[in-house]
Formats: sequence, structure tokens, C-alpha cells
Amino acid sequence: MTLLSEVKYETSIRELKEISPNSVLSMLRDVQADISRVYPSFVDADLTKVLAVIETGKYEVNGKDISICIDLSSAKSVIHAYRESSEGGCQSCVKLGRETIDAQDATSGLYCQESDPDYDANTIGDRPRVRYKGFSPKVRKYYDMPCNDWKPRFSPKLEELIGKEQ
Repeated sequence: MTLLSEVKYETSIRELKEISPNSVLSMLRDVQADISRVYPSFVDADLTKVLAVIETGKYEVNGKDISICIDLSSAKSVIHAYRESSEGGCQSCVKLGRETIDAQDATSGLYCQESDPDYDANTIGDRPRVRYKGFSPKVRKYYDMPCNDWKPRFSPKLEELIGKEQ
């Protein structure tokens, strides 16, 4: 029978505004160093391997008498936030989220470079035919794949960032 010890990694990044390419790289190196304390050969792992481990959310070190499970959910949430804000289309663009209301016809929608009114003839509410939730048809089209005016919140993408460091 083997003993199991559970350890939780806590990142120093607490808020979205603290996330940056440098803070993510620093966190990757911290995770590598911390895992190396219980599994010394992990010190040789490259940052791509460290990223893969973080994205699983946990790392298990099986020893002869004791096994250690490291909870990496804190680091995983930072990686998820960075990816979400550096890859894809509208969801990662600094221009998403502005709301426009056209006073002429009372249409509205969230927009970016590809804006258009979000008009829905079937909407029921205090302002019929105007939908205040969701995306306009053009934003929906570019939500996953960026338009030509796309400007991500974080740059570069995670794989490019790690590639520069190796």
C-alpha cells in the first residue's frame, strides 16, 4: 500500500489584469521548479512539456512509498485566460464588447470592426425587435476566426511565446 499526498500549486497571478506574456512565462518556470522539488528530473522538461502538464490540471509523482498529486488548477485557469485572450476571433479582440444603439431605429448590438445592428423581429420585451444580448450576425461570423482588424488582448499566442524562449 502506498501513501498519497495531495499538494496544491497556487500561482501569484490573482486577477486578469495581472496576466501578461512575462507573467505567464514566469509562472511556467515556477511550476517547472516546484515540480522539480518532488521529481528532480522534471528540471530538464522544456516549457512545452510544462504547459502540457498544466493543461491537464494535475501532475502525479509515483514514488516507492509515497505518491504525490499536485493540483495545478490555479495555473490551468491562468493558461486558459491567456489562450482565450490571445487566440481566436472576436472573443479575444480588444474591440469586442462595445454596445451601440442606433437612435434612428433603436437597434443595438455588440460590435467590432464588423459591426451591424442586432435586430430581431421576434424578440419580446420592453423594446420589441431589439435584442440586447448576444452578437450581431457579423460578429458571430468572426467570433472564432478573426477579421482583418483583429487586435488580441495578449500577444503573442502561447505556443509562439514558448517557442521564443526555447
